[in-house]
Amino acid sequence: MQIKTFIFAVSLSFISTVNIPVFAQSRVLPTLPTNKIEEQEKISNIKKLLDITGFKNIARLETIKLRDSFKAKYPQIPAKFLDAFLAELKLEEIVDELIPLYSKYFTNEEIKGLIAFYETPLGKYYLTVSPQISNEAEEIGRKYGIRAVQRALQKLKLEGLKPEDYVILR
Repeated sequence: MQIKTFIFAVSLSFISTVNIPVFAQSRVLPTLPTNKIEEQEKISNIKKLLDITGFKNIARLETIKLRDSFKAKYPQIPAKFLDAFLAELKLEEIVDELIPLYSKYFTNEEIKGLIAFYETPLGKYYLTVSPQISNEAEEIGRKYGIRAVQRALQKLKLEGLKPEDYVILR
């Protein structure tokens, strides 16, 4: 059961590491490239975007962080399994799997625009501070979640429910 939890957490971690924030706006959906040359250019640009944004480094650091977290939280999971699992995570294969996703949501021109942005001083600065922002936002979210649980428990208590009437995971 804990191995399934571990695999789910790793999957969730990867999903979150590939998320590049973009402000939503009304726009035309991307169309498929009309020829092989356009398709190859778009694929090349998506790989460049992922490279510029440091996807592979972020994913590598996240997997190490996750492995260490699971070693501490689930010491019964053999280290050999964790190491074998991490060895099976091929970042280049993950990049290849992300290409259709980016292609689905961005035109080649939009990808070029993102690349151009991330190559500007502001874009480079954003890339340097976004990990810290994410870490701090995670902590803010964690603390907010704790306060929300406390408020919910207080409301339940006022309604006369006892702790044994509901389950709290620890």
